[in-house]
Amino acid sequence: MKKNHTTFLLICNVLLLIVIFITFYFPKPSSADIVYVDNIKLFNGFNMSQDLGKINTEKITKQKKKLDSLYTIYSIFREQENKEKTQELEVQLRTEDQELKKMNDYLSKDIRQKVWNRLDQYIKEYGIANQCKIILGTQGVGNVMYAQEEIDITTKVLEYANTKYEGN
Repeated sequence: MKKNHTTFLLICNVLLLIVIFITFYFPKPSSADIVYVDNIKLFNGFNMSQDLGKINTEKITKQKKKLDSLYTIYSIFREQENKEKTQELEVQLRTEDQELKKMNDYLSKDIRQKVWNRLDQYIKEYGIANQCKIILGTQGVGNVMYAQEEIDITTKVLEYANTKYEGN
């Protein structure tokens, strides 16, 4: 009987050690292991987005003014029924309008891509530095339909990204 009791205690102790080992060696993920950022807030608040946006808004505004001026001149020649000048200006108006469209395309595609490339780099660095296992991105209608506010790290990542962008 003593032998059965000793064997039982030994088995219990071994099982207890196994449970303790598994608990500490394979810990459950904490709620901070999975976090998210609001992509729209992050992009709009990122200083690089704002800097590039200002530069390109100025370029687009100049191009629009140029186009408006050409159209005004075109209207004057059209009223005067000067077909030769009207035709020349129509060609120039089409060319300038195409230039404006190219600028808008560049702003919406290339600059957006440059900003996201930089942000992706900073988000990865932030994740490593803060031992995040997963950083999800959301846009309000995206993959994350609900999350607790405690795991929203948008502000922290934005501060980190802006600090890195500014060279600090």
